[in-house]
Amino acid sequence: MHYGLKKTVIITALMATTILISGCQSNHSSNQTKLAITPESKMEKPMDKLPESPYWFPKSLLKWQFAKDPTAKYNVSSVPLAKRVAKAKLPLANKTQSKDMKVVALSIMNSSTSGNAPRGINTFDVNTFSYWQYIDKLVYWGGSAGEGIIVPPSADVIDAAHKNGVPVLGTIFFPQTVSGGKIAWLNTFLKQDKNGKFPIVDKLIAVEKAYGFDGWFINQETDTAVTSFDDAAAGKAAKTTKTGLTKKHATLMRQLIQQFRSEANGKAEIMWYDSMTKDGKMDWQNALTKENKDFLVDAKMKPVANSMFLNFWWNTKELADKNLLKSSSVEAKKSDINPANLYAGIDVQENGSSTPVRWNLFADKQNRPYTSLGLYCPSWTYFSSSDADEFQTKENSFWVNAQGDPRLSKPVQDNSWPGISTYAVEKTAITKLPFVTNFSLGNGYNYFINGKKVSNMDWNNRSMQDVMPTYRWEFDQGSGNNLQASIDYADAYNAGNSIKLQGNMKKNQATKMKLYAMQMPIVKGATLTTTAKASVPTKLDIVVKLANGQQQVLKGNKKVGRHWTTVSYSLTKIAQATVASISYQVTATKDASDFMMNLGQLAFRTKAQKASDAPTGVKLEKPVFDEDESNYAGVRLYWDKDKTEKVDHYEIYRVNDNQTRSFLGATSANTHYLNGLERNGKTNKTHFEIVAVNLWGKRSSASKAVTLNWPDNSIPKANFTASRTLIAPGQEVTFTNTSSANTTSVKWTFEGANISTSTKNKPSVTYAKEGTYSVKMMAKNKSGQTPVTMKHLIRVTKDATGPLALLSKGQKATASSFTNDSEAPGLTVDGKLDTKWCATGNPPHTLTIDLGANKLVSAVRLAHAEAGGENPDMNTKAWTLKTSINGKKFESVARISNNTAAKTITTFAPVKARYVQLVVDKPTQASDTAVRIYEMNVYGLK
Repeated sequence: MHYGLKKTVIITALMATTILISGCQSNHSSNQTKLAITPESKMEKPMDKLPESPYWFPKSLLKWQFAKDPTAKYNVSSVPLAKRVAKAKLPLANKTQSKDMKVVALSIMNSSTSGNAPRGINTFDVNTFSYWQYIDKLVYWGGSAGEGIIVPPSADVIDAAHKNGVPVLGTIFFPQTVSGGKIAWLNTFLKQDKNGKFPIVDKLIAVEKAYGFDGWFINQETDTAVTSFDDAAAGKAAKTTKTGLTKKHATLMRQLIQQFRSEANGKAEIMWYDSMTKDGKMDWQNALTKENKDFLVDAKMKPVANSMFLNFWWNTKELADKNLLKSSSVEAKKSDINPANLYAGIDVQENGSSTPVRWNLFADKQNRPYTSLGLYCPSWTYFSSSDADEFQTKENSFWVNAQGDPRLSKPVQDNSWPGISTYAVEKTAITKLPFVTNFSLGNGYNYFINGKKVSNMDWNNRSMQDVMPTYRWEFDQGSGNNLQASIDYADAYNAGNSIKLQGNMKKNQATKMKLYAMQMPIVKGATLTTTAKASVPTKLDIVVKLANGQQQVLKGNKKVGRHWTTVSYSLTKIAQATVASISYQVTATKDASDFMMNLGQLAFRTKAQKASDAPTGVKLEKPVFDEDESNYAGVRLYWDKDKTEKVDHYEIYRVNDNQTRSFLGATSANTHYLNGLERNGKTNKTHFEIVAVNLWGKRSSASKAVTLNWPDNSIPKANFTASRTLIAPGQEVTFTNTSSANTTSVKWTFEGANISTSTKNKPSVTYAKEGTYSVKMMAKNKSGQTPVTMKHLIRVTKDATGPLALLSKGQKATASSFTNDSEAPGLTVDGKLDTKWCATGNPPHTLTIDLGANKLVSAVRLAHAEAGGENPDMNTKAWTLKTSINGKKFESVARISNNTAAKTITTFAPVKARYVQLVVDKPTQASDTAVRIYEMNVYGLK
C-alpha cells in the first residue's frame, strides 16, 4: 500500500453486542435476525488463493481461456454501462464549460499490476475515485515488464465507472527497452495466422466481453534498438543485439486495430497513444500530424483507432510557439476526424494540481478547447495524501476548483490549475427510476445497515460505490448561514460513509445545497424519501428543477431529529414530469453555531417490490489456511446470479454457535472472497449464508448454509530451530522451540549430546564425538502431543572448527526473472547492502546460486528489503530453501513461513550440494508480489 489511512473511530462495541435487522429473514429465524457486531480483522494482509485481477504477456494471453481460469468468474463485472444524459440537455455550471470537449483519465486505480483483489478485501485503503461526472472515459492504467503488459480493469473499477455511465479501457503497454521492454512481445502480439488474421485480437475481444469492460488503450513504446546484457556478475560476457522496430510493425499494428474494430462491431473501442509513427519509429509527435494520423484513418480514409492520446510536450516552452493543439484540430478536420477524439495529454502524476499548464495553448481566446483533455495519473490525489480527508480535499480541488464550487470556475493564468470543471460539463447517468444512493464511496472503517453498525471491520469494495453528488459543492447560503460539506467515515446509514454538513446555521434561514443533475421521468406510483439526522430539529425540503425549467419545492413530512430520520415527500406536484436536478433545502429550527447534519440516503423509487427469493447454488471452494495455527482462512464463495435484475447487492453472513449472525461483507456480484477470516472460538466448522437485498431495502430469506471445515488445531504443531548444525567437537548448539502458540510444554531428546533430554524452551547442548546426530522434540498441551524429529540434523567434525566459510560470494547466480540489469541476481552475492535482486510478476520467484563444486552446506543468511533501507512491509514473508547436486533435481532442506525480520539465518541438516536455491512464494508482508533480496549468503565447509 502507498499509505495507511488512520482509523479515527472509537470502537466500543463488543462481539457479544447484538442488534436486530428487520426484514433480514433466514432459514433459522422469523422476520428478524440478531446480528453480533463483527470485530476488527486481525489479518488484513492478503492470503493465498486471493482471486487476483488478471494481467498477461502476449504469449500467456494467447493461451488463456475463461472456462479454464479458476479465478475468471471473480473478475466479471456486475454492472452494465449506464446510459448518460445527452450533453445537449445538460446545464453549464459556468461560462467556459464545453459540451464538445471530453476528458479521459489514465489513472492508477490499484497500486500495482499484480496482487489486486477483484472486489477488495478487509482493508480501508483504496483509491475510491468518485468524480466520474468530469470524465468521459477511464483508462485503467497498469502493466510492467516484470508482471504483465496486458491489463484489464479490475471488476470493482468497472462496476463503479459503469454506474456513472463511464466506459473503462484496459491497458496494453509495450514498455521501452530501458524499462525492460522486449521486441519479442510486440512480435508475438502482431503475429498473424495463415489467413492473415491476428489471433491476439480474438483474445482481446474475449477478455473484454467476458469481464464486461469497454476496450483497450494501446501504448506501444518498445523502441528501435535492444541492448541486452547477460548477468555479468554471473561470469557471462555482455552482448548487444539489434532487433528494432520497422515500418512493418506499424503497418501490422494498424491492421490489428482495424481487425479489432471490425470484429468488436462497434461495441468496444481502441485508444492509441501518440508514440510510434507510421514508419515504425519511436517519435512522439505531441500533436496530430502526418506521421501518426494513419493510426486514426488509413490512406484510404478507413477508420483505425477510435481516438488518440497526444503526448505531453505540446505544453513545453520549447514547443509553445508551434501551437500544436490548434494545428492538431486543423489537421483533424482535414481528414474528417473529430478534434474531440484527440486528447491533449497532461502529466499530473508528480505535481497534481500544481502541475504547470499553458492553458492558452489548450483553448483559444474565447476559451474554446482545441481538443479534448487527457489526464495522466490524476490518481495523484490519492497517492499523495496521508489520510482520507486530505484525499477528498485534493479530489475536490483538482476536479472542481480551489473554491470547491463549479460555478466559480474560470480560466486562470498559465501554470495555475483552474480545476477540470472550468472546461468539462458535469455529466450524469441518472435517467430512470429507481435511483437510490447511500452516498457510499465503496470503503469504510465500519459497516452499517439501516443506521445500525453491524461491523467494526475495515473494508473496501468499489462495486458498492454509490453515485455521488454531481455538484460538489454548490451552496446558496441563507443569511448568517455557513454550511460546508465533507465525507463522514465514522457514521453511515448504509455501507461505510455519509455526507456530513457542518457550520453555522441561523434559525429559520434556509441554505440550498444542489446535489444531482438528472433526466428522470416521474412515473405513477413513484416515491421519494431521504434519510438524515441533525444536531437540532431541522426541516429538510427538496427543491426539484424540471426539464421544462419550472422549479418546485417539495416539503418533508417531518423534521429531521438527532437519530436517523426518514423523511417522505409528496410527488403530486411533479407527477409525470421529468426532473432535471435536485437540491436539498436545509432549515434549522433554532440557532446553532456548531450545526451538524448527516445525509444518509436519497431514494427515488417506483412502487415497492417484494423481496427476491433466497440465493441458490451457494458453493465454497477449497479454502486456504494460515501455515502457523490454521486460525485464519481465505474463502472463495459463489452462488447463482439472480436473473430478475431486482437484486442490488448481496450480504454475506457467518452463523455463530449461539445462532446470531455476523456480517462479513457485501457485494453486487454473485462471488465473494473472505480474506483472513478468523476461526470463531474453538469450533472446527463455520457456516455461511447469503442474503439478497433489493433497491427497496427488502431482504430475502437466507440461502441454504454452506460449511467451512477448519483443520483441527487443538493439538500443537511441533517445530524448532538450531543455532548451528555444522560444528566441531565441544562446540555449543542452542535449540529454540518455535512450536505453535497453543503449546504448553516441550520435551527434547538429544542423540549423542552431553544431555539426553530437556524440557526447556531454549536448551543448549554440546557434542564430544565426531558424527551425525538426530534431534527430537515433543510439543504438548492438554489436547495431545505432536513429535517432530530432524534426522541427521547435527554434523560434528573437526573440519568445522571456527566460523563457517562463506561459500557464495562472487559465485554465479541466476533467477527465474529480474526487473533489469541494475537489479540482477548476481548482485545478491556481491557482499553489498546497497544492491539487490528484484523480480516482479507472479510468485514463486527463484534465485539459484552455483557454488562451482559440491560443498557441505548448512546455513543460508538472507538480507531482505529492510536491510537495504526499504520499508519493513517489503521484507520477504515465506520461502523454501532447496539444494541440488546437478542443478536439475532439487530437494527441500528448510521452510520459513512467517518472517518479518530484515535479516534472517536459516540452518538445516548439513548436505552436500553444488546448487542452493531460494524459492520465494510470499515476497512481501502484503499484496506486493515483487521479491527484494539484497544478499544471499551460503555457509558451510570449503
